[in-house]
Amino acid sequence: APPTTAPPTTAPPTTAPPTTTPPTTTPPPATAPPPADGPTIQIEGFAFSTLDPVAPGTEITVNNRDGAPHTLTADDGSFNTGGLDGSSTITITAPDVPGTYTFVCNIHPSMTGSVTVDG
Repeated sequence: APPTTAPPTTAPPTTAPPTTTPPTTTPPPATAPPPADGPTIQIEGFAFSTLDPVAPGTEITVNNRDGAPHTLTADDGSFNTGGLDGSSTITITAPDVPGTYTFVCNIHPSMTGSVTVDG
């Protein structure tokens, strides 16, 4: 007698438990400035943005969006970013004494601005 072949068996489909992949966050490109959570002075187009008055000791983000280096240097020396390369960010601290503090870019002296510290 010819050998008998068993009919093919169909196994029930196996369902794997759902896999959970943690959400992936892509870091911003290196040239993107970090998001600022507080007062920020933007340097763009060889100009400083204006800033609303701040409380004494407030941390202020300085974001250089130009391709050229700049400084943000208080005329009285109370704060100074030093050389801030293009597309970079630094934080300065507002003075503790209320008043208006004028500043300049030491590299481009036509760039000026001010920070007002409320009392």
